Amino acid sequence: MTLDFVFNSSDHIRYQNGIHVAGPHGGANRAIKVEPNINGCSGYNIVSGDGYIVTIYNLDGMHPVWQNNVQMSPKPMRIISQSADKIVLRGYPLQAMSPFGWIDFNGQDYGLTIFLKKKQVDKCVLHMYNRN
Repeated sequence: MTLDFVFNSSDHIRYQNGIHVAGPHGGANRAIKVEPNINGCSGYNIVSGDGYIVTIYNLDGMHPVWQNNVQMSPKPMRIISQSADKIVLRGYPLQAMSPFGWIDFNGQDYGLTIFLKKKQVDKCVLHMYNRN
């Protein structure tokens, strides 16, 4: 499967430390975009062509403060495992731009598991490892 897709989700459930803490919400529309890293990723010091860029959008409207619908800013990730029914992506240590210049960013705190059915995306699970 080529990892270049947008997956639309109508709701989500949140777990923390293995305990269900939120959702389903009765409608929390999100889009998960996974695209090849062709030209790097704005705000990160990374090499073009290395891995994928994962972004999550809120399809329910614009954020009142930053006036866009980006739920999770773009995160560079690489495939760490792959089978016929599952692909696991995970971020990696890199540098991110801050108001103070380039700083170390632990991209390993983020991951995405893509579940497949008949070679099509069936479900996506965002992992925030630093939050268990």
